[in-house]
Amino acid sequence: MPIPSALALAPGVHQLDLRFQGYAGAVAAFVLADGDDVVLVETGPGSTLPALRDALAAAGHEPAALTHVVVTHIHLDHAGAAGTLLREAPRALLHVHPAGAAHLVDPSKLLASATRIYGDAMDRLWGAFEPVPADRVRTVGDGEAIPFGRGRRLVALHTPGHAVHHVALHDPDLDDVYTGDVAGVRLAGAPFVSPPTPPPDIDLAAWRASVARLRALRANRLLLTHFG
Repeated sequence: MPIPSALALAPGVHQLDLRFQGYAGAVAAFVLADGDDVVLVETGPGSTLPALRDALAAAGHEPAALTHVVVTHIHLDHAGAAGTLLREAPRALLHVHPAGAAHLVDPSKLLASATRIYGDAMDRLWGAFEPVPADRVRTVGDGEAIPFGRGRRLVALHTPGHAVHHVALHDPDLDDVYTGDVAGVRLAGAPFVSPPTPPPDIDLAAWRASVARLRALRANRLLLTHFG
């Protein structure tokens, strides 16, 4: 069955398919709406901004309605569109791990590192990565709650292993966890998950501890950015 651009997961919660490089089921974002707040988890890369706008519209939202944007980590496929998106979402604050904040405000080192890997394919794959204004960045400590809506919250869990600047987000009301990459990737309907292991800061011991932390939550659902 084709993957819709916006799939309802619960009242007010949608999975958004960002159609990375034209493929369905590769990169997801998630939107949660409650009360006067609209929260986006993950922005995807700059190259998928048109698909993000379309998927938000299919879920009944527009960028200008966003009040919070949360990224699980600063890799280009998760946070690359953040700076551009915040220009379209003047009320939104961006929430990120403390170790990642400076690289969103000044992405020059991050882009230089990625260019060493992707070379001439950078623009085709990832699109523009605009800086995020420093006064709109909020860092989230381990166990810190991001409140939204009518008493709702997302609890940030520092979960290194895939990246030192990784957070997973627990929604205790629905008992969902937005796992970013720390719980692995499951592409093309595979019956298993695989560990994504890009350079330079893979830490297997930390990753095992992070997986154990997620297991201990006994959550209702794990929501993977790659995919669903």
